[in-house]
Amino acid sequence: MPPVCKNKNKGYKKSEKGSLDTLSVTALKKKIRDTERFLKTNEKLSAKGQVSLERRLKACKLLLVERMAENKEKNMTSKYRMVKHFDRKKVERAIKKVQKQLNETRTFREKTELEKKLYELQIDFNYILYYPKNLKYLALHPTSGGDDEKMISKRNEIRQIIKGAMQSNDLESLNKRFKEEIKLQIVEKMMNNESLKKKENKCQERDKEIIMSNLSKTIDDDFFGSEDDIDKEEEEQL
Repeated sequence: MPPVCKNKNKGYKKSEKGSLDTLSVTALKKKIRDTERFLKTNEKLSAKGQVSLERRLKACKLLLVERMAENKEKNMTSKYRMVKHFDRKKVERAIKKVQKQLNETRTFREKTELEKKLYELQIDFNYILYYPKNLKYLALHPTSGGDDEKMISKRNEIRQIIKGAMQSNDLESLNKRFKEEIKLQIVEKMMNNESLKKKENKCQERDKEIIMSNLSKTIDDDFFGSEDDIDKEEEEQL
């Protein structure tokens, strides 16, 4: 039987299957929990080892946020792929139509109006391309719910962001900007969950203390008798 190599830091597995980059969201969450537990419970860990593990923990958390953001983008892209496809086809047909009219028009007034219309269609086209991938896609030509005020307001808000990026010639930075916003949302959610867990743990500890205190008092009263019972017994003896 081959000799078994014992890890000096018992309870923590240094050897890993593959690099962090290959780990799924579930695997990363488990790794973070295991590392946090190990750091909390292992008192014999050297200062160097603790720093190394804390760095690795931070890397795992950053990668988890990145992976969760990517997954959310993929899910939303897949979910609204066909809706975006139909919107894009409609806008592309409208752009071709206006461009044809521009080539055929001769009056300055008509040309100005058509150029404005073409510009609005170009905004619509970029709205489809650069729409935030983490959000529910609000169609430009919805089949139902198109008159909902909240949807109209949100659509106009995003459309204005796209328009502003077009004017500043900064469309390519939108994807990065929206992705950073996804990450911030994920981090805030994770922090809120951790805060709730801490509160729950404190409540559980307090409840446990109350239960143990009551249990201890009950045991004392049942076994030794309450102070009133003891006083009565002493009176009877006298």
